[in-house]
Amino acid sequence: MVVAEFEAFFSRPVAPTRRIALGRFTLPDRGVGNAATAAASMLLGGVLADSAGNLDDDELSELHRLIDDVEHRRRIAQPRMRHRLQTDRVGLRRSTNRLFRGTGGSLTLRVDQTNGTRAQHALAAVYCAESLGDEQLRTVAAAMRVGLEWAGGTNEDLLAVLRGGRWHQRGTAVPPVTDPVAWALETLELETPDGRPPRREIQRAFRNALRGAHPDHGAPLDGAAERIAELDSARRILLG
Repeated sequence: MVVAEFEAFFSRPVAPTRRIALGRFTLPDRGVGNAATAAASMLLGGVLADSAGNLDDDELSELHRLIDDVEHRRRIAQPRMRHRLQTDRVGLRRSTNRLFRGTGGSLTLRVDQTNGTRAQHALAAVYCAESLGDEQLRTVAAAMRVGLEWAGGTNEDLLAVLRGGRWHQRGTAVPPVTDPVAWALETLELETPDGRPPRREIQRAFRNALRGAHPDHGAPLDGAAERIAELDSARRILLG
């Protein structure tokens, strides 16, 4: 059974102007509630995880910036990563990415690589998130950041961590502290003699810490969602 899916339309990789358009984006419960948020986290975060291992550091950094822009509802200047988002689908080729539930309740992600490059699929996943409500978007944005740093394929462990992203709906994962900035610096293992580190340094520290928190890199699966929540909260505090 299909739990969630989204369509994307891509120009051929050899086309001089690289283009992307979006189609249907279907979530359970008519797109509202915890089930829809969890499904969007697994679907979009999973597509980014499937793409991440084939992207270079510059592309990963650009996708992190794009997720930030989408999450904060900023105007998205085009093109991004040399691809232009458009509404016209004429001349573009369709791909459909789906999250399935099996007879035993297990979940499987299927990324349609018939058309489109990994970069195109990753961009389409981030752009799909723009259609979500603000509460959903905060959770799904965190899941997409997790997917970008997973780089270990789309397996059951990944989907379990992304599904666990529902913790973010309960609030910011910051313990009771008197100095949130100091807590955030310690959480991301950053040191700065005066003020806050540059934005690029914060993002780099977040990405490095995120990799270390992943079960794919040897961290335990239990508690991974909570640890990732703390890292994302620390990043938000320092970025303001």
